Amino acid sequence: MSGRNRLFDEEKALAQAAEVFWIKGYEAASTEDLLTAMDMNKGSLYNAFGNKRELFVKVFEWFAQRFIRNMKVVFAKHDNTVDAIREIFLHVAYPDDPTAHTKGCFYVNILGETTGLDPDLEKIAKEKLIEIEKLFYNELTKAQKAGQLTSAIQPALLAKHLLNLWNGINITRRLYSEKELEKLVELNLQLCFDMK
Repeated sequence: MSGRNRLFDEEKALAQAAEVFWIKGYEAASTEDLLTAMDMNKGSLYNAFGNKRELFVKVFEWFAQRFIRNMKVVFAKHDNTVDAIREIFLHVAYPDDPTAHTKGCFYVNILGETTGLDPDLEKIAKEKLIEIEKLFYNELTKAQKAGQLTSAIQPALLAKHLLNLWNGINITRRLYSEKELEKLVELNLQLCFDMK
């Protein structure tokens, strides 16, 4: 019973820390910001998560696992891979969180901030983006074997393109309306999958 409560509390604390890192970035987020958001004292924070850097790595791992899990759920509920991809991208255009457009993408923000400054954090961010690409690749390969894909573009290249598109839309959502983003998603799906 106590294990469940600890897991629930840890989950909540990681979500609260993620929000701070997402809005402020890794460097600008102070220990005080994190303590306030997580409703913890310094000793509890260090006992549960270690220092700020260790906490950040745990937050990033937690966020990435959650994101990949959600993508897998979307792929599992659709018989058609392109429909699943559409839903994933439309979720970027129409996010559940109304502040998401101004915050940008957690992955992209962190990769941009850590590139050249912290090789270890940069490596973690890159690895998580590659996981997304691999998920796209695996699903596209299954779809190709099932005869769903008519595109001449190989799944490996399509997966790279979809990752690039996902990163791009996460950046341009700060500029364009939801409707314009939806049109960009549909255009890319048409180009990638020879849709009329």
